[in-house]
Amino acid sequence: MRVKLPLLFLLLLSVLLVPKVHAQNTNLVDSSETKLLADTGKRYIIPDTKKKISWTSFSNKLFSMQLGGVFLLDYTGFFQDSTSKAQVDKQKSQFDLRSVRLMARGKIFFKQPWQYLISIEYKGFDRDEGVHPFGFTDLMFTIPAGKLGSFSVGKLKETFVYEMVGDAANLPQTERMLSPFFASRNTGVRWNKPAFNDRMTFSAGYFNNFITSGTSFAEGVNTVTARVTGLPIYKEDGHHFIHLAASMRYLEAQNGVLRFKGKDESNVSSNYIDTKDFTAKNALSFGFEELMNYNNFSLLGEYVFTNANTPGPNKHFDGFYIEGSWVLSGETRPYDKKAAYARRVKPHGKGGAWEIVSRVSNLDFDSYDIDGGKMLKLYEGLNWWATQYWRLSVGYGFSNLDKNNLNNGTTNSIICRLQWVY
Repeated sequence: MRVKLPLLFLLLLSVLLVPKVHAQNTNLVDSSETKLLADTGKRYIIPDTKKKISWTSFSNKLFSMQLGGVFLLDYTGFFQDSTSKAQVDKQKSQFDLRSVRLMARGKIFFKQPWQYLISIEYKGFDRDEGVHPFGFTDLMFTIPAGKLGSFSVGKLKETFVYEMVGDAANLPQTERMLSPFFASRNTGVRWNKPAFNDRMTFSAGYFNNFITSGTSFAEGVNTVTARVTGLPIYKEDGHHFIHLAASMRYLEAQNGVLRFKGKDESNVSSNYIDTKDFTAKNALSFGFEELMNYNNFSLLGEYVFTNANTPGPNKHFDGFYIEGSWVLSGETRPYDKKAAYARRVKPHGKGGAWEIVSRVSNLDFDSYDIDGGKMLKLYEGLNWWATQYWRLSVGYGFSNLDKNNLNNGTTNSIICRLQWVY
């Protein structure tokens, strides 16, 4: 049975029942996170750079540049029952260099300055088998368009699903759950327009994968996305806010074939969800988001529904998650109005910030003759935001999978992550 009511109830409840709080100060980061950070050399137990390192920034009359980096190292341990092994084979417990990314961002000083973002990365989670692990993750130029907002061109993110729009390093959970519904990056053009004093954003994109797929433009897959966000409540200097959003994604089939697949919230697991290739013309997806923040507590929920246009009856797939986050040390996760998502926790005290995360999620990719699998996943995690750059996470996952006419295959997993973001 498809579960749609929990998220709808969550959206209504958060709007009606969030109480008022007393004003407190918080330092919000801007959309590019390029502000100089406070002197942290003596404030944290873990040694860290005191501020942005001077040689990583450069500016002249032509352009500016800020260098950055991301390092993610994981260890994942799997504990399966016999049914799970029959469904997805035995999973290997192992270390994984999840991501190493070097970034350069800044402005090109035309009459109206352009912004750019270039990142080169080693990664595994979103790439297909056989694809080289090193490559350009982002190659994007953003061009201002006055009252119309701005247009970004190149290899960039689509405007669909909060989990993807938000950077992985900022999310409370360790890995994304709704990955079967989106692509990590695509090649095309994206429009973005903030409105009503940044209380709403409008964005849309057109993409074609002809460059990455090695085909002609006519043979490439066309994708169209759109997202609308709103802040019906934003006060107490960002300690109290509610974010709501709706989005859509239209995806053409590649050579008349579609496939949806996703892992067990892990970079190194097999595809627990997998429809395999099936005949289709296109797929249309709709997504709904809610993020409520009350001081140091946040509640995040998403629901995605996909209709695949196929011969005979159309195929329907859906998924959702509901997640609670509680920062024990009292910090508020800062909300970025221009990007329309919450960024990472910035600890105030010497001991860093501690965050408890709890999430329940469900994916259903069974439809008529397609046995893509149904998976219920529970996740409990603990994040230690040791400094403004370092994070250590430990999470426990329990997944229940129905697939291949085998019911209730159980996987217990433990994932540990060391993260550095500069």
